[in-house]
Amino acid sequence: MKFFETYIGMFVLQSIAHSAVTLLIVEMSLRIWEVNIARERFRYRLLVLILPFFMFPVFQLINPERGSFYFIEDAALFSSARWLGIKILGLRPLLYFFYFIVGTVSGIVILQEMVPIFKDWVNKPQEYGSEGRPAGADIDSMVGEISRFLKTPKPAVLVVDDPNPIIFTTGTTNHAIIVSEPLFSMYNGRELKSALAHEIAHIVRRSNITTLLVFLIRICMFFNPIPLLEFRKLVQDDEHICDDITVSVTGDPGALASALKVFCLDIPHTDVFKLSFVREAIESSSHNLLLQERIERLENNGTFQYHAYGWGRFALTLAVIVVVNYHVV
Repeated sequence: MKFFETYIGMFVLQSIAHSAVTLLIVEMSLRIWEVNIARERFRYRLLVLILPFFMFPVFQLINPERGSFYFIEDAALFSSARWLGIKILGLRPLLYFFYFIVGTVSGIVILQEMVPIFKDWVNKPQEYGSEGRPAGADIDSMVGEISRFLKTPKPAVLVVDDPNPIIFTTGTTNHAIIVSEPLFSMYNGRELKSALAHEIAHIVRRSNITTLLVFLIRICMFFNPIPLLEFRKLVQDDEHICDDITVSVTGDPGALASALKVFCLDIPHTDVFKLSFVREAIESSSHNLLLQERIERLENNGTFQYHAYGWGRFALTLAVIVVVNYHVV
């Protein structure tokens, strides 16, 4: 238990507690106010990933005595260390469970999430950006039309020789859309326009920068299970926003839904039990579920919804999160 009396130990313990409290308050706010617009949900979910990373050091600067016996007794609503220290039959089961969760989550994030995603993010732009060739005049004209509608500079479109269907955006300032050659034969004109509009929507939203910054915070919080789960929801909300922007450009949600179906993955099968096959099957199933959710959303309503942002209720949610977490140690 002495580890949790150190600054690092208190940060680990309190950041997890603060994440849990923030997640609970945000989810309650989304339900109470019936926040269904993806753009607004995205900003609420950002609080869950960003605030817990900064709250402990800021609170300690404001009041270095937050971890003292007197603060815990007189002001704290919840003491994480006290709960972990509960003994049953001479053992501390909550402490051992906490170590198990932190160890398991750390292993998952480091081995399965951080390394592959970082390698993919670093290598893809270099590999494809250097080998791609400019798209034809018809594609260039289509991209120019979409860019003018969204009032953003026209990105370059580079075609690469890859047997798989690929389309993604690279760069943080000078953006480029990378498209694989087979995708042009898989898409009709409406589907291609929707796919390109979706990537340009990511550029308008600066999704690459936002995702990178949030991912860096997630790396620093590798021990925390809540960012591991919430990051996926945040990415999905960002995709919903870009889907809505795409529909506002094309007015054709069906075309985007059809374009997304190309990226559904085959689930691997084998008669021999191997962990690699199990992991690939789980990842493919998760990928397909997220895609299917977007496809159904587009096929069912597929309309771009824009409402004035509710800053008042957002500020109230933020204030409640800060006040409550200040008293959670």
